[in-house]
Amino acid sequence: MTDLTVERLFSDPPLTGTLPVQLKFSPDGKLVTFLRASVDDRERMDLWRHDIASGKSECWLNSTQLVTQAVTLTAAEKAERERKRTFSTGITHYEFHPGGEQLLIPADGTGYLLDVASGTLNRFTPADTRQTDFKFSPEGRFISYVRANDLFFYELETARETRVTSDGNETIANGIADFIAAEEMHRFDGHWWSPDERYIAFTRVDEATVAISQRYEIDADSFNVIEQRYPFAGETNARVELRVLDRAENQVREIDFRHTAEDYLARVAWSGNEIAVQVQNREQTKLSLDFHDPRSGTSRTMLTETSNTWLNLHDNFKTLDADRFLWTSQRDGHSHIYLYSNGEPHQLTSGVGEINEIIHANAERVLFTGWLDSPIEQHLYSVDTAGSAPVRLTEPGGWHEAITDRDGSRYLDRVSSLTDPGRILLGSAAISTETATPPAEIATQPLDAEHPYYPYLSAHSTQLLGTLHAADGQTLHYRLTPPTRVDRDHSLVVYVYGGPGVQRVKNEWAPLMLQLFAQRGIGVLELDNRGSSNRGTAFEAPIHRVMGSVEVQDQVVAAQFAQSLDWVDPARIGVFGHSYGGYMTLMCLARAPDIFAAGVSVAPVSQWELYDTHYTERYLATPQDNPEGYESSAVFPYLDQLRGKLLIMHGMADDNVLFTHSTKLFKALQDMNVQFEMMTYPGSKHALQEKAVSIHRFNLILDFFERNL
Repeated sequence: MTDLTVERLFSDPPLTGTLPVQLKFSPDGKLVTFLRASVDDRERMDLWRHDIASGKSECWLNSTQLVTQAVTLTAAEKAERERKRTFSTGITHYEFHPGGEQLLIPADGTGYLLDVASGTLNRFTPADTRQTDFKFSPEGRFISYVRANDLFFYELETARETRVTSDGNETIANGIADFIAAEEMHRFDGHWWSPDERYIAFTRVDEATVAISQRYEIDADSFNVIEQRYPFAGETNARVELRVLDRAENQVREIDFRHTAEDYLARVAWSGNEIAVQVQNREQTKLSLDFHDPRSGTSRTMLTETSNTWLNLHDNFKTLDADRFLWTSQRDGHSHIYLYSNGEPHQLTSGVGEINEIIHANAERVLFTGWLDSPIEQHLYSVDTAGSAPVRLTEPGGWHEAITDRDGSRYLDRVSSLTDPGRILLGSAAISTETATPPAEIATQPLDAEHPYYPYLSAHSTQLLGTLHAADGQTLHYRLTPPTRVDRDHSLVVYVYGGPGVQRVKNEWAPLMLQLFAQRGIGVLELDNRGSSNRGTAFEAPIHRVMGSVEVQDQVVAAQFAQSLDWVDPARIGVFGHSYGGYMTLMCLARAPDIFAAGVSVAPVSQWELYDTHYTERYLATPQDNPEGYESSAVFPYLDQLRGKLLIMHGMADDNVLFTHSTKLFKALQDMNVQFEMMTYPGSKHALQEKAVSIHRFNLILDFFERNL
């Protein structure tokens, strides 16, 4: 039996295999394309294609053909990668021309076009320039992109570049999403073509309204003071305008989308020749869908959602025709699909369950992913617009992520489970069991002698799923990774995130990082506490206006369950988490000191006034409106109760959870003479994804728990 090492886990070939990502159907439906990690460099992605008729797959474009040397990313490129959590290199994005004859491939700030028929690769952006946010126009006549905070588009037929804006500078950016939109709203776009390509709607973001704060970036051999315009909770946001270029008249107009002065531009899309804008108030208790005419400037409100707590944003607005569109809403406590016809809603799904994403829709039916039976599994479903019951299309078990072809007749299913590291299936989206055929495997990763994880398989600890109950009776789901060799008196670590917007417990192939603990005799327990996502509003709402309370209560329930297991030493329970999980580690140690004996807190929030507006105010309101909630949600009031061993880790260039969170924590603990350990990583941002950093920190984490548990 071969035990897994940290060094091997983060080295090549990747132990998780090379299961494809960014799957797409070609517009003609003949090909399935995807990105796949190189076997000799897990971080470098190549472009592959699978011929559906022949069943053969091949590497279509090796990324070394595009990327020949290391380059220094611009600030905009760094921000785009950090906000999108893009940690790979090589080919990180690609897009088919609507007609299918070309592929748009951005690489290192340069735009390339790959001719599908000939395989010819051509650069179309000027030499010595760097661009972001590439996209084809709907009919494929143009490619738009942003350079140095200004918006441009390129006409394929004439090879001519047109500049749309010219005022981009250090504080003004056109055509790209601002920090709050990308980081917290998950709106990564900043410009949108109309279906007929006459108009481009785009954002103009002026960050001059945000006060300058100094952030220190400490690298291995340099020290920089970054003047960052970070929108702290309760403070002023950037000024976001929505403008529209009329190419026919060569004129730019502003769209007045706000209802009140501090409204957020949450989502933008086109519905025919109207701009569909989702507007969210700063309190995030009201969301309006408004249609704007770009010619006359007139607008009409199509619907309004309200909440006593907050409203979750989504990307499920889909236009069917001139008078009908689809929408998802949690107005009855769970996310369900509504068909609006001439302004009147008709509910297509109902009951317990969550619709996560509408992936295809036409006048007759809707294909969507979500859950209707159990939140630990996600499936692909079909429901017709006449209102019949939804039908599950994917096979039972596992966590399924699906896309469809252009007409919704076929789907690609990326599925894994606790015992299956993953497969890519091609299936028919036909509902009738008489016409449907079993899905075909396009790619799979059987755990046989050819799989890189095979040498470690005999030591693999298979996870167990189960349920507990919160104090209010709501069901809590957990995932337990027992030690590989179970005797008695083992230690156990509660691996926690605990924050909103995230679900950790799923019937999917679990992170192999958990095996590092299991093979060292340490069990791992994960539990999705109240406040986490994909369970409905009643499960999320208990954290409203106070954080770090019910979440800790539920993690204590998890730890007490662990203490009842006959192989766990009740006195040797630890806790470990990153980001909100780092915050939860601190709160668990301080608010439940009799339960948790040691903890590792990575990149933690320590004081919510130091985090950003949109995320923090969604749950706590502003510090001015809810000072008591901010005080009780910070870690500092509870530090005098902390008795367990503590290790704090943080990247010294973190621009999300600023390093200040940890420096304030260091000083507070020192002033109280509370002993702790710390490890900082020069040059690292929030994710701490660098290979050397990952190897170092997980070796340190394991060493810490072995010493202290």
